[in-house]
Amino acid sequence: MMTTHAFDVSVRNKEGDETPRTHEALFQRGQIGRMTLRNRFVQSPIFTQYAGTFGDVSDRMIEYYRARARGGVGLIITENTSVDWMVGRTVGHPIRIDHDRFRSGLAALTEAVHNEGAKIAVQLHHTGRQNSQANTERNEPPIAPTAGITSAFGTPPRAIELAEIPGLVDMYAQGARRAVEAGFDAVELHGAHGYLLGQFLSPKTNKRTDEYGGSLENRARFALEVVRAVRDIVGPDFPVMYRLSVEEPYEGGLPLDEGLRFCKMLEQYVDALDVSAGNYDTAATLLPMYPPGNLVHYAKAVKERVSVPVIGVGRLTWLLDEMNDAVASGELDFVALGRAQLADPETVAKTRRGEGAHVRRCIAVNECISRWMFKGQHTQCVINPALSQEARAKDALRRADVAKRVLIVGAGPSGCEAAIVAAERGHDVTIIERQEAIGGQLRAWSAAGFLHTEMRNMINFYRVELQRLAIDVRLGTEATQSDLDSYDVVLLATGTVSTGLPDGAIDAVEMLTTGTAPDGDLVTVHGDTEIAMFAALWLAEQGRRVRLSSPSGDVGIDTNDMQRDRLAELLAAQGVETAVGQAAPNGGVVVWAQDRVASDVLTGMVDEEKVREIGTRTRGGRMYEATQSGFWAAARI
Repeated sequence: MMTTHAFDVSVRNKEGDETPRTHEALFQRGQIGRMTLRNRFVQSPIFTQYAGTFGDVSDRMIEYYRARARGGVGLIITENTSVDWMVGRTVGHPIRIDHDRFRSGLAALTEAVHNEGAKIAVQLHHTGRQNSQANTERNEPPIAPTAGITSAFGTPPRAIELAEIPGLVDMYAQGARRAVEAGFDAVELHGAHGYLLGQFLSPKTNKRTDEYGGSLENRARFALEVVRAVRDIVGPDFPVMYRLSVEEPYEGGLPLDEGLRFCKMLEQYVDALDVSAGNYDTAATLLPMYPPGNLVHYAKAVKERVSVPVIGVGRLTWLLDEMNDAVASGELDFVALGRAQLADPETVAKTRRGEGAHVRRCIAVNECISRWMFKGQHTQCVINPALSQEARAKDALRRADVAKRVLIVGAGPSGCEAAIVAAERGHDVTIIERQEAIGGQLRAWSAAGFLHTEMRNMINFYRVELQRLAIDVRLGTEATQSDLDSYDVVLLATGTVSTGLPDGAIDAVEMLTTGTAPDGDLVTVHGDTEIAMFAALWLAEQGRRVRLSSPSGDVGIDTNDMQRDRLAELLAAQGVETAVGQAAPNGGVVVWAQDRVASDVLTGMVDEEKVREIGTRTRGGRMYEATQSGFWAAARI
């Protein structure tokens, strides 16, 4: 059972300031076959849905990858690129490499990345059973080594016939040929996370009785045929990488010892191994919300057994000191950054400059995956308003024609984002915050052990950015009407407040922000929101006996499925009793985590010209809405 705990991400001097390490090993040149990389940082494949409707490379996609290449990473591995559009594409808008007509767009992508000094590999991908019939071109069942074994996506596949296998192998080979022709520096075969190559390897999904099933050697046959076909078509000097889940941590899945043996089989054909674990039936493994580094031991185990370079992954932007030591000692060769590159494309460049405190570090709430990507929408990030809008955001940060005096009321995420953008544009910015610290509801979300470090780090990110830009921050100050008179623009970013609070009940956000637990052995938290789950978890960590009472049929209804499931696991581990469909308690110690409404501070002054409302106060929602609203509102000043 995983437990909640905080983790330290910085080395501090006697005064308490962050003392950055230089990470010499991570900034050494690296080698994958004949490909030389400027450092040891690799951008992991992350499905963005930025391609066009029919899989063409879009301008949005090029700008997204261009920003990450400019941000300093050594190698970018594209998101899953379809070798079989008919039945093997991912739901949504993946890139295509199944026809020569797509080479032009792919070539434009490689050129954009090369112009920023990075290398780029294409990931060749086939979904196999991890697809839905509705997503196939002719409404056919998805294909798999064995019929009927469904995945997390739920559509039963048909079995691949023996005569079809050479054609499938050739799809990968022809994708590799097009990659070479489009100017890619390497190809990566996606054999991880339960997709087609991994389905043949896994005893859970491969029940065949022919030469492609049974023993490990037989189950590995398809993947090895694909690797050899790719090697034959690209030649001996073109880098070929293989991404694999070295273990599937569920009953009947690929055991670690077989995964390690498979790595030895691959060794003679590939130039690097990109090591992960799990599949979408064990999504918390491959998209971890656990403490950082929960996957890196797999890469280290592989590295002990093979001579080719090994890439490790797993929220490693939080562990760069440890990863530097691992690379220096030969335990790893490359460090992969996935969601971290969504959150801040300049992670590598800032790290190199010793500006780690200025990195927007991914908080791993998986809104990017569960809220957007899984639902066929462009991937977004709750802490990076510029994601998927890189060109527009760059334009938004241009210097304003006329510098103005800007007042922002409220120093939560929306107010801080607005202040940073306005100051970057040359405005004279002041923040007034009634609390004695910045952060707003981030302070409440940081109370429990789960996400404590991530949220405190986000608050610190805002603090150091406000300092960098010399923004006047006035804490412990109530904004009044007279404060507005000497400013050209006023942005009200005061968020939401609790409503319907019964007599004697405690506001959950206030409790978490102040860190004051109520007296009493049994505490009832009433609410169906994410903050209700956080409040119940924190109280349990304080030694209280907690009952979570939801007025609806579920809890955490305002967050994504993965976040809700993880919080439910943690609550169960703490012994928190959860009951749904409950009326508001009428006795005992009650923490209220239900209805919130927009703040009405200085509402009478709002004219949408000089005085404007921003953030969740005007948009509703949570952190994503707050950061987006703050960023783009300031861009309009």
